[in-house]
Amino acid sequence: MPAVYIREVTPQDMQLKDEIKQVVNAAYRSEGGWTTESKIVAGERATMEEIEKAIQCNRAPNILLLAFMSDEVVGTVQVQHNEGDDEAEIGLFSVSPKRQSGGIGGKLIREALRMIKEDLHYKHACVHVLENRTDILAWYRKLGFKETGERVAFVWPEKLLVSDLHFLTLKMEL
Repeated sequence: MPAVYIREVTPQDMQLKDEIKQVVNAAYRSEGGWTTESKIVAGERATMEEIEKAIQCNRAPNILLLAFMSDEVVGTVQVQHNEGDDEAEIGLFSVSPKRQSGGIGGKLIREALRMIKEDLHYKHACVHVLENRTDILAWYRKLGFKETGERVAFVWPEKLLVSDLHFLTLKMEL
């Protein structure tokens, strides 16, 4: 299997926008892979406009990282700056369904955590996970995140295929 490498997105990556969008949406909305939300949430996870903005506005303030195997985009994660806070949020986390369970997700999260601590000097990282995704919650706990007890309303309620669903907030001290 080819090695996985992770790097920050650059303006030249605009040529990869279709591939990035495909990986993000496949991870969340396809039938394959253990991260799918296809029976929970409808619609795209990320639009082309959102992907283009993430590339064009990288580091203003969010930082998008890409995972590659050879020249293929196989995953994404975004470090999201919280103004005036001592924590950064991890978002837009995805791994291509055909590449899941191979350690790519763990590599992406570890690199995001390294960046949050060493480059950006935050003291905490946080993630929001749908409360009914017990498998993903367990995976984040295994990485060292702890549930805070905070529930946050789902940002796009019109996309929900199930009623009364919230995110749970998990945090990690760095």
